[in-house]
Amino acid sequence: MSQTQIIIASVLKPLKDPRLYSRFAFSLRETNKYLINIIGFSTKKESDEKNIKFHPVFWKKRNHPSRILVSLRLIRIIIKVQPKLVIITTFEILPVAILGKWLIGYKLIYDRRENYILNLEQNKTLKGWKKKLSKGLVSFIEYCSNPFIDHNFFAEKVYQKEFPKVGKHTIFQNKYFDRGNDIKPIKLNANKKLRFIISGTITEVYGIIEGVSWFQSIIAYYPSAILTVIGHAPMKEYLQKISKINIDPRSIRLQISEIPVPYSDILEAYQETEIVLLPYHQIPSISPKIPSKLYESIALGKPCLFQHNQLWESICSEYPAGKGIDFLDIENAKSNLDKFLQTIFFEKKPGEEVLWKSDEAKFLEVVARLTNKL
Repeated sequence: MSQTQIIIASVLKPLKDPRLYSRFAFSLRETNKYLINIIGFSTKKESDEKNIKFHPVFWKKRNHPSRILVSLRLIRIIIKVQPKLVIITTFEILPVAILGKWLIGYKLIYDRRENYILNLEQNKTLKGWKKKLSKGLVSFIEYCSNPFIDHNFFAEKVYQKEFPKVGKHTIFQNKYFDRGNDIKPIKLNANKKLRFIISGTITEVYGIIEGVSWFQSIIAYYPSAILTVIGHAPMKEYLQKISKINIDPRSIRLQISEIPVPYSDILEAYQETEIVLLPYHQIPSISPKIPSKLYESIALGKPCLFQHNQLWESICSEYPAGKGIDFLDIENAKSNLDKFLQTIFFEKKPGEEVLWKSDEAKFLEVVARLTNKL
């Protein structure tokens, strides 16, 4: 039986992005029904794998002028591959995906990973006329594209409220893609070297500086503790802010890059960690969402400390897998950490509810229906 060609396309997401590659592509590959073409960011050539081909379309810094050529590269790949289904994860390439649909006649899925308009409003990445222009452009592209989209994926449940006019959709949250660790109840030993981690996108609203400052406040009481900060810093201005902090390299290890960090490097850092820090700002573009890092820490059996959030508290309290604190409350940082260290975590073992496996069958059903593979 011949395999059906599928394209999964982004611009700034790495070719081996955990959602596109480890969730979507891996699940599709296991059926042996599809040949998956992943299009995205890469600074190096990725070797093709069984039923998966990689197509880099962007490899410069995010604001490099060559980014305007991405749509041209994408349409060339679309014409060459002749897919039956295209999954688009970035608003800026929706127009060329719709052009390709008109030329070839495939089905189109828009994977709404972000509420871009709300992000632009809340996340402090742009100001003034640039913010207004960007919001208007995103709104125009998404509104005009909507009639041509056959199905939508929502990465967050809250998108049902934030996108009330979007029709056909299925929720696929960023749950941990692998089987997770063999988790047993754990009480952290305060007398051992405590290892903390902050990972992911390094931006202001993710509270990186607040997390570092909180950690610095407990060093006097836990002098052997180590914090690793690993991730991609897309905004040069924020990277400069971090560089101005007085950081002792013996206790804080910065592994920050101006290009996306391989997800395998982040997972490796997790294995060497006891405590995950999630100091996210509690703003409308963040608080109603569930960070993929929360699912990761639960699935890997790594207790987490997160900025107070009722939704996250309800998820973590079931096992328990973590506690909410105020990272700005430096005065009580030690006492909050002490209480955390006295807790027995994972008395209840996490199940498939935190794993991508719990959504995999639903994902494959949507794809099979759109490609006539049922």
